[in-house]
Amino acid sequence: MSQILIPEFGKTKSLLFQDLYFVAKKAPVKSTVKEVTCNICQKGLEDGVSVTAKRIGVNLRLFCQYHLPEE
Repeated sequence: MSQILIPEFGKTKSLLFQDLYFVAKKAPVKSTVKEVTCNICQKGLEDGVSVTAKRIGVNLRLFCQYHLPEE
């Protein structure tokens, strides 16, 4: 909310605008989110297992706590 005073507006000495609301444009949000699951057994957090991301070569693979490869 704000006020704007415009001195010498047309034939009047001044003009006062009150209770102005300036609405900001909402930016559109684009997302490609999907649920994380193990690449081997397809279990995820809703199944009670933890999921870890490992880089194998140039690919990123997701493994649950039971299928996590050794270093």
